[in-house]
Amino acid sequence: MDEMRDRIVSAAKRQRSKCAEFVRELIATPSESGQEEAVAVMVRQKMLDLGYHAVDVDRFGNVIGRIGEGPTKIIFDAHMDTTSIGDRSSWRFDPYRGDLKAGKIFGHGAANNKGGLGASIFAGGIIADLDLTADASVYVVGSIHADKCEGMAYRGIFDVDKLHPHFVVLSMPTGMRIHRGHRGRAEIKVTLRGQPVHGSVPDKGFNCIYGLNKIVAGVEELNGKLGEDETFGKATVTVTHVEAAYNGPNRLPESSHIIIDRRLLPSEEQKQVLAEVKELAKGTRAKIALVELEEPSYRGLRLPMEKFFPTWLLEEDHPLIEAASRACQLATKKKPDLGCWTMSTAGAYTMGMSKVPTIGFGPSDHVRIDDLEKCMAVYATIPGCLPETEPIRISRRRR
Repeated sequence: MDEMRDRIVSAAKRQRSKCAEFVRELIATPSESGQEEAVAVMVRQKMLDLGYHAVDVDRFGNVIGRIGEGPTKIIFDAHMDTTSIGDRSSWRFDPYRGDLKAGKIFGHGAANNKGGLGASIFAGGIIADLDLTADASVYVVGSIHADKCEGMAYRGIFDVDKLHPHFVVLSMPTGMRIHRGHRGRAEIKVTLRGQPVHGSVPDKGFNCIYGLNKIVAGVEELNGKLGEDETFGKATVTVTHVEAAYNGPNRLPESSHIIIDRRLLPSEEQKQVLAEVKELAKGTRAKIALVELEEPSYRGLRLPMEKFFPTWLLEEDHPLIEAASRACQLATKKKPDLGCWTMSTAGAYTMGMSKVPTIGFGPSDHVRIDDLEKCMAVYATIPGCLPETEPIRISRRRR
């Protein structure tokens, strides 16, 4: 094992500069959610160049590379999409340049999630080159739509393409810790209709913007009252978007709405979360519902999905955590710490909804090239540390 460990570490060191340069190329290629095709082409070609045994782009637009044909199936995931850069003038540097300074890579999407994407792709190349699959089939997935609806990619992979793994490793930033869960999330839309009279006679109509004031103030107050959990910390709620229909400069709006982001603890369910908002909106006639994303992917496939993502947590002594911990110790000679995300990831679907054991392991938020090298070595070591598995039995679950 020591000899193989040395070969893996040496291979990661050799690929260090090439991986960093590829991450910079990924950053330089815009890939907002729904517009990932250019990066998907790059990812597919890089997988082929690195000797993957098979590379496909599924019907939704995810790039799926495979190494090995063993019975134990593991997915290494990194999403290819990013949010919008917003107001470009607010950036202190070019968000699409992929600056390299003091051993760190900067740019839009560097940490979330193009650093992890580059590391996992190059790790796949190491696994192929050194024949490290053991008894596993290793899948490296460049997934899409994560920043609009985390986990939607896996609705396509699991439920449309029928690729069901035993384990999932997410390469989202963890600061080189093993993350074993995160708080859930609900995205709620509150809509209020107005009476669009002329602005010169506002008392004859109803200004729905004013009507939302009570709800917005209630959300702010509610945030201070929510509960806490020993593992995940505090539940939170906040308003993230306000919008009103524009009927011209001198007419009241016909409708307005807000979007509420609610972060969930393990005991909190959909019915309870919606009831909280309905209580805040009592007497306003507001319409309250979970947001449903129906936007097509860049390949045109629609996978409508409500934005309610359950909390999930993998037990500390789970075989996947033990395997990843052993891989970290072998590759880095350091026992990793355990942690949890405060944000939400694709694990909301892989583990939260589908019950596939899932962990996270990735670079720091400031993507250090040292971290990329270590991540490559750890990812490449994990397949040889996996426990024996039984054939996958797919449980039926309601949608």
